[in-house]
Amino acid sequence: MKQSTLAYTIQGAGLACPLAALCFVFTWNWMCFLLIPVGAVIGMAIGVSATRNSSISANAKHTVRADQTRWIWAKLEPLSRTFLNRSVIVRFASLLTLGCLLFILAWSVGYIILPEGAFRAGAEAHMARSSLDSASQTVVAEWMKILRANSIPILLIILSSLLIRINGIPLGYLVALYNLILYGLFVGTNSFAIPYADRLPPSFAILERSGPYEMTALILLAAATGTWSFFQVKRLFRTAPERVVPAPKFHLSDFAAILLGIGLMMAANWREAVMIMSQTP
Repeated sequence: MKQSTLAYTIQGAGLACPLAALCFVFTWNWMCFLLIPVGAVIGMAIGVSATRNSSISANAKHTVRADQTRWIWAKLEPLSRTFLNRSVIVRFASLLTLGCLLFILAWSVGYIILPEGAFRAGAEAHMARSSLDSASQTVVAEWMKILRANSIPILLIILSSLLIRINGIPLGYLVALYNLILYGLFVGTNSFAIPYADRLPPSFAILERSGPYEMTALILLAAATGTWSFFQVKRLFRTAPERVVPAPKFHLSDFAAILLGIGLMMAANWREAVMIMSQTP
């Protein structure tokens, strides 16, 4: 397979990702993610066709685009140094700042624009499949159930960061920020399976809930594994995946941050379990 065809394949899968994620938000059906390989197949077919039909050289255009790309990356380099800094503290602080801004934006959009309960049907279906639609007999059992459900995004973040980074961005960052934006929409629309008594406008009152601490744990896990990628796509839709050279290094501070993130998630889940059990007759 030629590199251009592989680039088209990656492009097809990449374009299908947000569509699959949006479909999943409304349905909570994991079959939605089958759209990603379908998009990859369509992209591959387009790439094969384009490779066969294209015989015109575009060296001049390529030079212009390369100059433009270098200019863009020169402007973004300070941000890249921040989000991919060797210090896990710097990575976490920068990612948390971006995450808070995106969360507030999603929360505001959900509260001001979207109707109340816009995503509740999908949330209830997801809760039922995860056995979270009814309270357990004890706090410990409820805590274990919540922790088991949250292990999915934890594993996705770690495995995604290990697998690949795109345009310098570890895939684990995108998973963590996606969860945070989704949480903001759920808070703004009050779409939880166990909803609030009233819709919560953007305020510090959200800190009384366990959700912000769960999201902080995900951000911390993403920051801890942000420099671990073994493969990279330097230019999305244009270059094929390749190994990262030199190979990533694993620092003790990264593992300490992972343990801290998991500990924070466990504590937040315990708080959520206690709140649920306190509301159960």
